[in-house]
Amino acid sequence: MTQFRYPVRSCAEIAEIAPATEDKRATLASFVHEINNPLESLLNILCLLESEALFTEQGREHLALAREEVRRISHIAHAALNSARDRTFPEIADIPILLGSVLELYNVRLASRGITVLTRYCSDGHLKVHVGLMRQMFSNLLLNAADAMPNGGTMHVRCAASRDWNDQERDGIRVTFADNGNGIPADHLPRIMEPFFSTKGAGGRGVGLSVVAAVVRTHRGVLRVRSSTKPGYSGSIFSIFLPLS
Repeated sequence: MTQFRYPVRSCAEIAEIAPATEDKRATLASFVHEINNPLESLLNILCLLESEALFTEQGREHLALAREEVRRISHIAHAALNSARDRTFPEIADIPILLGSVLELYNVRLASRGITVLTRYCSDGHLKVHVGLMRQMFSNLLLNAADAMPNGGTMHVRCAASRDWNDQERDGIRVTFADNGNGIPADHLPRIMEPFFSTKGAGGRGVGLSVVAAVVRTHRGVLRVRSSTKPGYSGSIFSIFLPLS
């Protein structure tokens, strides 16, 4: 089992680690604004195609997947724009509902790959979080698990009240993604959170899990990863503890 624990940092330390200038924010805001317009147009075109064109059942599934992917890009663009405008403040969110909305976005895609998702959520899962970052983290973990199951499989997604494994006085919520996919080789586990490190060969960009690490760090959480590549027992478990405060 590999654990990634991120220390609490002061605002001053965070500002020193990730400095941001007005010029950089303005450039990012302009860039995101420019790509968002064609994204909205593309989404409208896909909606028109669905209502006007004749498709086979498989064709409609492909069209739905394309629409979901465009929506995902649009969500990422809006989150980046909000960040550039310095408007991304933590807010109280219901983590199970937030997680469920992300899963709903990918239902068609996962079903088309033969992946079954089994969920179990706690009844009270309210936390103060950066909602956009949380969505991005859940999306990356979900898609990463799906990529590990090229021939289909089962994914368990759970959300439960918990405590920090290393500090029993820290209450919070634990979110778990478990799959019965290919697993991660033991010698790769210590490096999977490094930017641009990928176990997917030429098709991987090695960015998704580094984003997950950054989101966990922002929320002062703890991430644990267990994985096995043993035939018949392969799979991975990503477990994230998010503190109440």
